[in-house]
This record gives sequence, structure tokens and C-alpha cells, in this order.
Amino acid sequence: MFYFVKTPKLLHVLYEHAVWFLPNTDNKIYLTFDDGPVSDITPRCLDILKEFKVKATFFCVGENVVKNREIYQRIIDEGHAVGNHSFNHIKGWNTSNEVYFENITQCKEHIDSNLFRPPYGKAKRSQMANLKKDYKIIMWDVLSGDFDPRTSTTKVIENVVKNTETGSIIVMHDNEKCGHKMLETLPVIIEKLIEKGFEFDVCR
Repeated sequence: MFYFVKTPKLLHVLYEHAVWFLPNTDNKIYLTFDDGPVSDITPRCLDILKEFKVKATFFCVGENVVKNREIYQRIIDEGHAVGNHSFNHIKGWNTSNEVYFENITQCKEHIDSNLFRPPYGKAKRSQMANLKKDYKIIMWDVLSGDFDPRTSTTKVIENVVKNTETGSIIVMHDNEKCGHKMLETLPVIIEKLIEKGFEFDVCR
């Protein structure tokens, strides 16, 4: 499994319809979670964020919101932001534009947000161009690697702490597949980033 921990600037250029970085002068960074909410992971993630008084952005899958409405409402009630991550976590590269847009619209029925992140970060340029009319497409510049079974918890922490800079958008996952690794590393990551003087904010 190959992926970039630090997103190359070339991708920023190729996918110019997306936001990869949020420049600011306040040392703000943006912690984001993909794929939830799920019952055994997301509440524990929220507990950690609450303990550290950190706000984050959750890119939610529509069918998971339907299954876990109370958890989704808790995300909102505790001051976090939410974004559309499609209804069934479908990959744009392998999907016709019509089906892809229908799936995102179906998700929108359950998630009131103008933020969107393509599942797997993989969408056609034509899909991105169309979606930009209605959404702010939020990608990332730091990928934690928590989804990769080969990546140790130590390496996940290093990936984030070493590569985060002011304006960074960080991706972690609150799904069943890799959520336990996220939960194990998240407190350490937050502590180390706070020690470096960063302030957490939500994507808008």
C-alpha cells in the first residue's frame, strides 16, 4: 500500500478545485476524521477530544449517520464540524459521475454541510469541478497512516507530529477497521502538537 504522508505540491496543482491546506497566521491546524460515526469508536474519540478541549472536523458516511444518529448529534452538540463523505463510501475513480453525485446527494439528506471529502481521496477532476459549485472540497496535507496495518502506532504518531505545520489538515479515521489504532495514538498526537504551540480549529 503506497501513499504520501505529506501530500506533494503537484497534487495541489492537479486537483486545484480542492483545499489541501488552510494558511493562517495563528498557528492553527485542522484535525479531521473520516468514515464514522461508528458506535464503538467515535464516542471514545469524542471523549479524548473533550478531555483536551480540541475541536475537529468529522467527514461522515451517510449510512453510518443513519445507524448512529445520537453519536452524530453528539459530534455537533460538542462543537465539532461535519462534512459529507458520500452515503456509501464510494470511490469516484470507479464510479460514473451520475451515480457518484446521486450518492453524495443522498448523504446530504442526513448531513447538513457545505464541506465534502471524497472517500479514499479519489475523485475524477470532472467530479471535483462539478462538486465545487456546491461544496468546499477538503483534502489534506498530512496523512497519519492509521489505516495501514503495516504502520505501527509509533510511526502513526511520528507521521503526524513530524509533518504538521501551521495550516496543516490532518487525516485520521474513526471507523471499525483502524479506529483502535487511532484511539491509541490520538492522545499522544494531541499532546505533542499542543507542546509545539499549535491550536486546533475546525474546517469551514
